[in-house]
Amino acid sequence: MRNGSVVRGCALAALCAVLTAAGHVAGGGTVGDLTLLVVLLPLLAAGFTSAAGTCRSLAGTTAVLGAGQVVLHQTMVLLHPPHVGAAVSGRNMLVMHAAVTVVTALALRHADLAVSALLAALQRVFPRRLTPPPVVEVRRACGRPVPPSFRLHAAVLAASVLRRGPPVRC
Repeated sequence: MRNGSVVRGCALAALCAVLTAAGHVAGGGTVGDLTLLVVLLPLLAAGFTSAAGTCRSLAGTTAVLGAGQVVLHQTMVLLHPPHVGAAVSGRNMLVMHAAVTVVTALALRHADLAVSALLAALQRVFPRRLTPPPVVEVRRACGRPVPPSFRLHAAVLAASVLRRGPPVRC
């Protein structure tokens, strides 16, 4: 799993949780205690992270967000029975949740495109390889190769004739 999918899944979960609460309130319901969203956020993040890598299209993102909206809405209805009534199950609630889902999906789609453009720009600016290229040893050939016997004789002569110069007495 790529890190981008994890970040995208967590962003989907956070946006879905917050915007479900906002859509729920805008539709006439109440949120009550927000600790419910804090508890459900890791569960949503796990589900959205697994779906984030495969659902990159606008339709896929909308479907995943819609499923999250339905799950969170039903959880809010079950855990907060005082607000169960006409406003919760009415058309206004459905319209607000649908509007929040579509707006969030469009925002995430544009965010995906912006991140892709940013990564493409960074790849043009920074080198692709952070390690230096390997050093290639250059073998130079100059003239003819010297036979090994000549090298041996030259080494013996160089070692035996160390003090060459004019004689001491002339």
